Amino acid sequence: MNKFKVFFTVIAFVWLWSCGFWAIFQCLYTGNIAWIGLLINAWGLPLWMLLRFLSPYKYRGDQREPVAFAAVLAGLAVALLSDSEKGMPVYLAIYNLFIVLIYLFHLSALRHPDSPDVDSLFPPMKMVNGESWHSADACRRGDFEGLLLVFLRGSFCADSRAQLLDLAQLLPELERRQIGLVIFSTEPLGNWSHWTKDLPGVMFVQLASGSGENPVVVASGGSPLALCAHVSRAARPSQWLLDRDGFVLWRHLPGNYRTPGDIGLLRGQLFRLQD
Repeated sequence: MNKFKVFFTVIAFVWLWSCGFWAIFQCLYTGNIAWIGLLINAWGLPLWMLLRFLSPYKYRGDQREPVAFAAVLAGLAVALLSDSEKGMPVYLAIYNLFIVLIYLFHLSALRHPDSPDVDSLFPPMKMVNGESWHSADACRRGDFEGLLLVFLRGSFCADSRAQLLDLAQLLPELERRQIGLVIFSTEPLGNWSHWTKDLPGVMFVQLASGSGENPVVVASGGSPLALCAHVSRAARPSQWLLDRDGFVLWRHLPGNYRTPGDIGLLRGQLFRLQD
C-alpha cells in the first residue's frame, strides 16, 4: 500500500506541475485569463510543499495545508469567473481540486501496525550495527527518570526536520525533569547534522531497516520514489513517553506523515512521568 501511495503521489505532482506549464503556454497563446486561474490552481500545492521543503521551520502547515488549499480554490474561482464557456481551464481546475484532496487526505495518510499500548513494555529496537537497544538500559546508563522517544521519518521530510528544530526548545524542561531524549531514524546521524546542532548530548539511534526488522516502527516504501533506489524503508513518525523501566506512559501515533506532532503536544505530556 505504501508503494502504491508513493507512486501515485509522484504522478499527482508531475500532473500538477505539467498542468501549470500548460496553463502558461495557453495563456500566452490565447490571452484567456482563465488559464491564469488554472496556473494558480495547479501550482498552489506543489509550490507550497516546495517552500516547506526548503524552509520547514518558517513555513508550517497541517493536514489541510490551508495556504495551498486556499490557492487551489482561488485558482478555481478565477477560472470559473473568467471562462464564460466553462471550457478546459474550468474542468482541469476541478480535476486538480480532487487530486489535491486525494493527496491531503489519502496519499499522505499513515497507518500504524499493532503497537505497544499504554502500560505495556516498549520492545527492543534493532540497530543498524546488529545490536539491540533497550529503553531500561538507556535509562540506567543516563540516570534518567524516563525517556521521550521520537521517531523521525527521514531527512527528506520537511516536518521531521522542523520537529528536530522544535525539540531544542524542549531540552531545558527535559533536563529539569531528568527525562532523556532519544531520536530514532533509519538514516545515519550525518544526514541530520545540520538540524541537530542545538541538540547536544541527545541520544541518536540508527534503526536497522532490512526486511522484517523493526516492523512496528519502520515502513516499507516509506521514502519518496526518488530515494527508493537507496533507501526504500523509513521510520513511521511517532512519539513515546516511557518510565525508567521501559513501560509506555503515553504515545502519539499520527495519522498523517505531514502532522508528526508539535512541541506543545510533547510538552503537555511530560507531567505523566511524575504522576
